[in-house]
Amino acid sequence: MYNLDGKVTMITGAASGIGKETAKAFARENVKLVLLDKNGELLHQTTKEIAESTGQTPDCITFDITKEAEVKAAVDQVAAQYPQIDILVNCAGVSTMQWSWELTEEEWDFNMDVNAKGCWLICKYVVPHMIRERHGRIVLTASMGGKQGAPLLAHYCASKFAVIGLTESIAKEVAPYNITVNAVCPGYVKTPMQDREVVWEAKLRGIDDPEKVREEYITLTPLGRLSVPEDIAKGILFLASDQADFMTGETVKISGGQL
Repeated sequence: MYNLDGKVTMITGAASGIGKETAKAFARENVKLVLLDKNGELLHQTTKEIAESTGQTPDCITFDITKEAEVKAAVDQVAAQYPQIDILVNCAGVSTMQWSWELTEEEWDFNMDVNAKGCWLICKYVVPHMIRERHGRIVLTASMGGKQGAPLLAHYCASKFAVIGLTESIAKEVAPYNITVNAVCPGYVKTPMQDREVVWEAKLRGIDDPEKVREEYITLTPLGRLSVPEDIAKGILFLASDQADFMTGETVKISGGQL
């Protein structure tokens, strides 16, 4: 459907959640898949599941997206194996929850390092390869929290606003080389990250049952359900395909109408 056959595709944060389902979606498009994540055990499980379902075994690289030397080494490894890098999808992301006046410097840095700095680092080392080929597709994962602030998420929202700023800025820089850079802004997505978040939010707001928080999320979503990672993967596939070849610097909201 998306004519991605044979495209060399790097996906970060591929061990779980949105990244994992995005990896599965791209595998079904018969791309040459390179999966990256910090969690080697879960990453190999994702690779195994894809191999069992498609018959193709993706390459996988364990790395820390916040460490410049590790990011450079990972990209160099891909570039040494393949003649070009066609698509980069960055799904690596973290969250914590806390009132802004109770935040620690450690929490602030953790969110900023992974969500914003990591996003910049992976682009920094992939973009030159795409410039050389004068072609490329980059899709970054921002958030509904990159478009509007939210209680308990000041640090997270700041990091995701940064992702949108990076998206728009890098898109303008690389447009002359036929490289597009877009972002998706998911809403309330049913992932292991959300499972942790509803517990944190319930505790911080004094709510006795975390599922009541999840019910609020559903109530706030006009389409009447939480999104699932597959919903986000569909948008990412579109942005990585030639069907979106005249879109760049865009932030596509996939929030069921909440945003």
